[in-house]
Amino acid sequence: MTEKPQFPSRMHLLCAPSHRPGEFILERRFAQVYAAANGIELDFESLLAAVREWCAAEGVTRDGQSADFSGTSDAGAYSGTVTRFRDEVSVMIRVEGEGRKRYRILGVFDDYSWLVMYQEPLTGEWRSWPGAALDHEGVERDRTDERTAREGFEWVRGRRIIPGARLMRGDVIVAEHRAPLRGR
Repeated sequence: MTEKPQFPSRMHLLCAPSHRPGEFILERRFAQVYAAANGIELDFESLLAAVREWCAAEGVTRDGQSADFSGTSDAGAYSGTVTRFRDEVSVMIRVEGEGRKRYRILGVFDDYSWLVMYQEPLTGEWRSWPGAALDHEGVERDRTDERTAREGFEWVRGRRIIPGARLMRGDVIVAEHRAPLRGR
């Protein structure tokens, strides 16, 4: 285990409790509201950049990588594991006498910000590919890396029945395809 004291201190204060016991999630809106209510100056992008730097220092840069760490704080000795899942970082911390807590930090990396959307032939609704999701959570699960998204976009736009397809990065449309109208 490596001893890295530069884990963003007091970040846990900005995390919202999850529905799972002992799990907390760093969400932009909750963190901003909490910081404003407590007089804390917060630059959320800088916080995410600090988390990215810390992950890189730990050797966690690609999907599926993890590393162990340890250190001491005012609460005592701690140890933990940091793991990257797609664009999310999961930090499991064990503090002597307090047990363990898991912190999920969403949207840390932007290489999994690519998305393919397609238009349903009958309803005209836009859905995510490959999960066919309409809801925000389902759409977010379909985000992927650039290579997979571009391959998916080419596959979807090649289907004659699909009237439209979009390749997106974040909320920006990178490429759009509209099928030519077929005569009757």
